[in-house]
Amino acid sequence: MANPSGVLCRINQHSKIIKRLDNLSKASLPTPLNQHCHVANLRDKTLVIHAESNLWATRLRLLAPELLRRWQGDSSIPLIDQIVVRVRPPLIPEKSSVPPPPRSIDLR
Repeated sequence: MANPSGVLCRINQHSKIIKRLDNLSKASLPTPLNQHCHVANLRDKTLVIHAESNLWATRLRLLAPELLRRWQGDSSIPLIDQIVVRVRPPLIPEKSSVPPPPRSIDLR
């Protein structure tokens, strides 16, 4: 990280940009949509946002043109030409409030 042109420095800068864009997207999206989407990457002026399900992805795709117009006027963020939405379920599934059925015991 001491070398400003090093790979780790570029990765660190990219992760800071992603975090800033994620915070911006969460502030720009309505609740509860902002709780089910997160920025995954920014590459070649294309912002990739992951949604937890098809439902959230569809809602986000409907709002994407409005977000682009709003963000393209903001000089504090990188230029974004398009938003790509991908479905990516959470890695850790939520715990079910319903207990599992009792296991049968074979007493033969």
